[in-house]
Amino acid sequence: MIYLLVLAMLLWVAYYRTHLKPSPSKATPKKKLFAHDANEPIPEPTPLRITPDDVREYDDRPWRPFRWPYHQTMSIYKLPINHWLDMDKYYWHYIEEKKRILHQYGDENISWLPESHDACVELMETVRTHMLKRYPLLFESSDGGVTMLNKLTGEHIDMSEPLQHHPLVYVSKMAKEDFYIVQQRDDGKHYLVAACVAFPGGSFGIKGILGTHLDHIHELVPFYETKLKPSMERWFGKMEPADLVERGSWYITWDHKLFRNNIYALKEGKKVHSGIPPTEFNVRVDRQTLRRLPRTRAIVFTAHPLFYSIEEMKDEPMVPSLLRKIIYEAPESIIRYKSFYKLRDHISHYLDGLVARQVELGLIEADAEVRTLPTYPFAHFIGQQEEIYGWRNPSESRAENYEEKAKAEIGPGD
Repeated sequence: MIYLLVLAMLLWVAYYRTHLKPSPSKATPKKKLFAHDANEPIPEPTPLRITPDDVREYDDRPWRPFRWPYHQTMSIYKLPINHWLDMDKYYWHYIEEKKRILHQYGDENISWLPESHDACVELMETVRTHMLKRYPLLFESSDGGVTMLNKLTGEHIDMSEPLQHHPLVYVSKMAKEDFYIVQQRDDGKHYLVAACVAFPGGSFGIKGILGTHLDHIHELVPFYETKLKPSMERWFGKMEPADLVERGSWYITWDHKLFRNNIYALKEGKKVHSGIPPTEFNVRVDRQTLRRLPRTRAIVFTAHPLFYSIEEMKDEPMVPSLLRKIIYEAPESIIRYKSFYKLRDHISHYLDGLVARQVELGLIEADAEVRTLPTYPFAHFIGQQEEIYGWRNPSESRAENYEEKAKAEIGPGD
């Protein structure tokens, strides 16, 4: 749904001033987190030498963006450039689904305004350079990137001038993420001018919002008018190309669909069918990043969905307690915004059982205060594995590859 964009771009500002901290996935020396300096060099990715065979078993960083108390602020982190466009074992599924969705829905999910052309070209070049540097065994070029072999899909991508397709099409052949491009106009405000959004989760089209100001796009976001609107334009005005950030947004559903999840296909007033086992429920995390392109000064927002079953997280201390707490006690506007009210009674007994189980196993105390994980926004095992091997969940309850199950879930309208 359209408002998944919201809590990524608009709530960042208020949190930034007093709470921003570096990602716990890698120790960062104490220094000013944002340059806000146009001359600050943009960090370059270091090579991750994984092969296509390695990718088939490779897991992305394990996101657990659950926090309590649930304040209406954004928890954002300085983005390590290595993780701008991450890799995982579902790469093939994402690329194939993106191709299918964009072919089926066309300009409802990929579109652009003429004014965005230069920014789209710069994005294409930026993605190409990143993939060649970060994944030298997955993407190859002998002519500086004019033509490139995607060794994961086997496709030869020809980006020679004149381009045969729009730059966003080439971007979708390299990266699995969704992309939004925002530019400032003469009135000083920022507008959505181009987007390739195959995986919105809530099945929205971009046709009706392309060319609109961000106030219009986010008018239904909880607390936007009262807390966030005044700060948004000031944030964009300060942001420079070396200032990269990331965060994770999440909701709960009982499928692995990328285009439209079951929870958002459920009509108002309806609740989850009683026959659906609670163990089928997943947390969908939308990993989101924000950066400014240096040449055109356009702002690029990315979103990428990841699924984690509640069952695979049942042995992670405090996670079931956090989920139970949030879906019932978060601000009411958030509960409705994320549709928690449609499913919480269906999974409450299941979550109660998981919490009791953690107490029995000694993973938490019976009277433990529900609180944000110390490794937030990641799982407790984030620091236990080396990047070259990925972040495989060490739990015996870890989920197996769900790609085939995800394909089987796709039906008409998905």
